[in-house]
Amino acid sequence: VEKARMPTARSSGVAIVHDGKIYVAGGRPPRGSDFAVYDTRTDSWQTLQALPSQGNHLTGAAINGRIHVVGGRLGQGLSNQMTTVHEVYDPASGTWTTAAPMLRARSGMNSVMARGCFHVWGGEGPAGMFPDHDYYDPRTNRWTRLPNMPIPVHGVYGSAFVNGLIWVA
Repeated sequence: VEKARMPTARSSGVAIVHDGKIYVAGGRPPRGSDFAVYDTRTDSWQTLQALPSQGNHLTGAAINGRIHVVGGRLGQGLSNQMTTVHEVYDPASGTWTTAAPMLRARSGMNSVMARGCFHVWGGEGPAGMFPDHDYYDPRTNRWTRLPNMPIPVHGVYGSAFVNGLIWVA
């Protein structure tokens, strides 16, 4: 069943679910700063305050009632203009703040919440794919590096935290 369409057509953004709503952030230029929320109860979209840093091929998560958006590319296509940015949207106040930046600039990475921490791994840049696996602990506002993945990956979506393990298909 087709539902209400987003306010702007775009690709390469990130969708984050929080409180029965779907927040969609970023996208390929010229939509890299677009930010909107879809209310599943009313089948309606609302345009929100733009992302402070435009980005595409980024990732994010809902953490403690806020929307966290990290990394991505700042330019078109496979750009070397990657970022470590970590921006946080508070739905209650409608404002953006920043949190600790990622340890490495990257785009096309994957992520999942596990045991209260935001895990981010893989990604790519002009030199190829990354095996990095880092996590963000919102209690300390700090990123920590974990051992590399056995195989570098890019653009893997659909991971899950199940039975104490992060599964990456």
